[in-house]
Amino acid sequence: GLLLAANHAVFADEKVDSGDPCTVVLCMYGKLQGNNQSECRDAVGKFFSLSKFGRHGFDPWKTFVKRRDFLGGCPTADLAIVGDIMKRFGNMRG
Repeated sequence: GLLLAANHAVFADEKVDSGDPCTVVLCMYGKLQGNNQSECRDAVGKFFSLSKFGRHGFDPWKTFVKRRDFLGGCPTADLAIVGDIMKRFGNMRG
C-alpha cells in the first residue's frame, strides 16, 4: 500500500506498480517535493514516457493532455496536487 506521510510518499516493501496512475501521482508528487526515491524511478519514467510527437517533433500540448488524462485515471488523487504536478512537469520533455 501507499501512504502519504508528511509530504513524502512512503512505500511498503512491495513492488511499486508504475502502470498505476495513483502510484505515478504519488511518485511525481514526491519528485515535486524534491524527493527522488529509487522505488519511484519506474513510475516517474512512466510519466515522462507519455509523450506525443507531431510533424515537427515533440508536441508539448498533446503531451500535456496525454499525461493529464493518465493521472486523471486515479480516482483518489487530489486535483490540486495533480494540477501542481502538471504545471511543473506536464509538458516537460522526458
